[in-house]
Amino acid sequence: MNVLYLTQVFEVGADPGSERHFYFCRYLARRGHQATAITSNVDYKKACVRISGSNGTVTRKIDGVEIHYVYSYPNFRGSFFRRFIYFITYFFSTLIESFKIEKPDVIYAVSTPLTVGLLGFILSRLRRVPFVFEVTDVWPDAAIACGVIRNHALIRVAKWLELLCYRKSSHIVALTQGIRNNIVDKGISADKVTVITNGVDFSLFCEGAALNTGSESYQEYESKPFIAMYMGAHGTYNSLDTIIDAAIFLKDDARFLFILVGDGDAKASLQERVNLLGLKNVQFMDSVPRIDSPAVLATADVFLLPNRKGEFFTGNLPNKLFDFLASARPIIVAGRGETGAVVVSAGCGLVVDAEDGRAMAQAIRQLAEQPIEARCSMGEAGKNFVKEHYDRERLSLIFLSILNQVTGHEASTGPGE
Repeated sequence: MNVLYLTQVFEVGADPGSERHFYFCRYLARRGHQATAITSNVDYKKACVRISGSNGTVTRKIDGVEIHYVYSYPNFRGSFFRRFIYFITYFFSTLIESFKIEKPDVIYAVSTPLTVGLLGFILSRLRRVPFVFEVTDVWPDAAIACGVIRNHALIRVAKWLELLCYRKSSHIVALTQGIRNNIVDKGISADKVTVITNGVDFSLFCEGAALNTGSESYQEYESKPFIAMYMGAHGTYNSLDTIIDAAIFLKDDARFLFILVGDGDAKASLQERVNLLGLKNVQFMDSVPRIDSPAVLATADVFLLPNRKGEFFTGNLPNKLFDFLASARPIIVAGRGETGAVVVSAGCGLVVDAEDGRAMAQAIRQLAEQPIEARCSMGEAGKNFVKEHYDRERLSLIFLSILNQVTGHEASTGPGE
């Protein structure tokens, strides 16, 4: 089977962020299928060119996956118009590049943005092959909920485009149950929508990484801080001001240190706020390559995962959650919903209300006051839970079965199956 994989952000092990799409493509390649990805040459979190070539496109082959990095407008921060130019330049660059590639058996297109779904639909008609649409964020609903889009005409066009992508796709992959429910509630058959959550590649995580302390109790943290860490995107949706609020409540207790790792649109404003407040207990780190992230995560004592207020955001289930679970540390979630439900089910942390910095600070103190054995037990419970339910190898098998279904191919009998 020959799969053309379209996604504006495609990260491999040497890149920061989630390798979800690369893992799926590598899974295909290792089972004898052909996987070709067309992605942007722009580092999305830093809004700058990461890979450039004299002819506008750079092609690399990594672990059997052929990756085409096509030109996209990089300076997209600061306005919706600039971001639209970023989307549309990728759209046309990919449209041209796709016809330089052997005809695929199926096109797999990942939203956001919706323009990638439209691209998948157009190419599926031009190449006369089925199209599978993956929805990682429900647009335009997410943009409306965050106030990113307010223009009523633009909202109507976006909603029309959303339904077009749903109806014209052969199958839809939803990142969370909340996303699936949203799609089905819009009149799409439930049989057409399958949930494939984020998960963990356990080959990246070492066994038995100890908690970042030799202390037996909170009172012994005289010389070593209790590290509360967030690693992930610093964007509009991530509600990282909640972490800054928690740091304010604990600013006079030198035993606590907040570390935020990553990049994104909101990072500069977060750093400015920390500087204006004179907070000495907050540190920022740049993004790290995916293959190095487990070592950084292993330095934490607890992970923080804030969510925004509102019913729409209760369907959030970000990739960082699964990395936190695999790192065998307690997790504090700010926000009720799917993310909090996983932590509660795993018995690996605490859940407080969304955007409540005081409650997050109290939860951090509560965990710090527990014996290290109790925190280790929480962390191991989370690791065991994610290994049982969210192993990327199992999730990839569902991904492959969908492609087999829409193309009519027999199930692969390649290595590892």
